[in-house]
Amino acid sequence: MSTTTIPNDAPRPRLCHLIKWPDFNGYGFNLHAEKTKQGQYIGKVDDNSPAMLAGLQEGDKIIEVNFVNICNENHRQVVERIKSITNETRLLVIDDYGDRWYRERKIVIKSTQSNVICYRTPIPRPDSSTSPIPLSSPDPMIHQH
Repeated sequence: MSTTTIPNDAPRPRLCHLIKWPDFNGYGFNLHAEKTKQGQYIGKVDDNSPAMLAGLQEGDKIIEVNFVNICNENHRQVVERIKSITNETRLLVIDDYGDRWYRERKIVIKSTQSNVICYRTPIPRPDSSTSPIPLSSPDPMIHQH
């Protein structure tokens, strides 16, 4: 398997592991497509939701769902992938700046990149003052596969 060398200054994709809570309806985000852009995007993210605490942000572009690239899939297919595992899903996302950066350099974003930041919905559900916290240590910002 070949790996693309990612420059140190490359924007960092986020792998967001969303886990449903028994006392919360869904993941707490909307999926939408934009007429002017190709792909599927994160719409509104509910405050203190599994999605918010797993690092999803409004406007993020979804690159992978459960480690499968979805860039050529339609809305229905992406929804089905998100629902394919009961009570959890993993979304690889990038913000608008990062999306442009990688496209300009013709680099395909992958969850196996060394610069991916991993987030996970906290279990059990925390109090309402919690912010998303990257996983791993000693350097919480680097994800290794």
